[in-house]
Amino acid sequence: FSVDDLVAQGYDSVFIGIGAWSSNDLPIPGIDLPGVIEAINYLNQNASGDPVPVGKGSRVVVMGGGFTTFDCARTSRRLGAEVTVVYRRSRKEMGAHYSEVDDAEHEGIKLEFFGSPVKIHEKDGRVGGVEFQRMALGEPDASGRRRPVPIEGANFTIDCDVVIPAIGQLPVLDWFERSPGIRKTRRETIVANAALMTDRPGVFSGGDCQMGTVTVIQAVAQGKLAAKAIDRYLAGDDMSLVASEIQEEERVPELIDIVPYKPEEPQVRMPFLPFEQRVRSFELIEGGYDKAGAEKEAARCLQCVCPDVGRCHLQRLSLEHGLTDNRFHRAEPVDYHDYEYDFSHDFILRDLNKCINCTQCVRICRDVIGANCYGLMGGGYDSIVTTPWNVSLSYTDCVSCGACAETCPTGALMMRERDLETYELDIVRCIYCGDCVEVCPHGALGETPNFELSTYTRFGRTVLAKEELAVARTWKPSEDIPTNGDGKGGVRPPEVRPPAPPRWSA
Repeated sequence: FSVDDLVAQGYDSVFIGIGAWSSNDLPIPGIDLPGVIEAINYLNQNASGDPVPVGKGSRVVVMGGGFTTFDCARTSRRLGAEVTVVYRRSRKEMGAHYSEVDDAEHEGIKLEFFGSPVKIHEKDGRVGGVEFQRMALGEPDASGRRRPVPIEGANFTIDCDVVIPAIGQLPVLDWFERSPGIRKTRRETIVANAALMTDRPGVFSGGDCQMGTVTVIQAVAQGKLAAKAIDRYLAGDDMSLVASEIQEEERVPELIDIVPYKPEEPQVRMPFLPFEQRVRSFELIEGGYDKAGAEKEAARCLQCVCPDVGRCHLQRLSLEHGLTDNRFHRAEPVDYHDYEYDFSHDFILRDLNKCINCTQCVRICRDVIGANCYGLMGGGYDSIVTTPWNVSLSYTDCVSCGACAETCPTGALMMRERDLETYELDIVRCIYCGDCVEVCPHGALGETPNFELSTYTRFGRTVLAKEELAVARTWKPSEDIPTNGDGKGGVRPPEVRPPAPPRWSA
């Protein structure tokens, strides 16, 4: 059927989420030989219980570096085969998660990097091996990964019985010509705007067939977004305006809430099936946490990355302007900053490794609090936000208000955990200026307009002790004022107040 058929049946809107089930072509000699099987077909046949050309003693070469590549490789290993994964870039550029790559190696899968297939050799009428050309990494491409460049005369061959190309998938768009008003890209994906609506009003698309192959989480997110957009469409809203609103929402950074600093704790390792048992069956690898392990792992602080990770504007601009030479790469530790934690202050932890020199702490400390404890020091790559002469924060005019830690977007400044129950207030020495109320970021000191509840009022501000503040929240003017916070201490005696301060006159 086609989109027109669905519209003819009375549907007001259609969502196309058909995935990407067709493997990319690999146009090299020998690709049609027996023993070559597409990755998606291979996994589907094995999961369905159908026979596959892989068994004990088979020699399998899987070409690619993504999740599907390692699904095929690890499946073949469990079927008893000797498996080699060949990728044209380095390990760092692989699309699969590093844990997947590490597990594959532990299961006995061989990894061969910097190899691009050029020919599949024939032996006895079927696959006999694959010839690869050795590659080197050149300049980054549009995705940010360094482009593989061939090295002339550096070919090598891997003998094998089965070849599984796993170099990406495409949507199946054989229905496309029967659905006018919908465009596709050169990558065979469906064109849609920010609201996921195609050029044809009422027809939406999302997931792999619109974005290209992505994760399940991203596909589910697009499904939820499409549901909201379709609801707006059926309500008669202007979809161009809806698309603009969605784009504006996506620009808002999802900042994490910085919590008080906690010392680093090791990850609670989930029970895993031993490697020697994995390769003999398709049993689940992860055993799952028990209750205690799950609670401990959930309590660990995971705020260890920049909130813009994965969508860094600096990275995008550096690629656009060709700034790809990174002399601060971890391979050159001489130029790589590695600051130590600063625990010298009783309440505030400083971790300069997370500082991005946004100077928000400088401004709030100088312009709001008035302590002026921070500033920029150094220049270029070596510039940091720190205290004057880089002394301990304890030797500055810091009032331990925590405003700098609250405004820090990356956790470079964090409140340390502390166990303090009470502070002593010397009421005789207090001049009731109200400054402590102004700077306290946690509302520990309160104000009230009730003159009767204050020891002294100045310019309309009242400072109360903790017990008095609790009373102030429930006290009525017609009632006596309890002496104690528990409400059982009788009436507080009259207080001797100092002379009133001079009033400002025009």
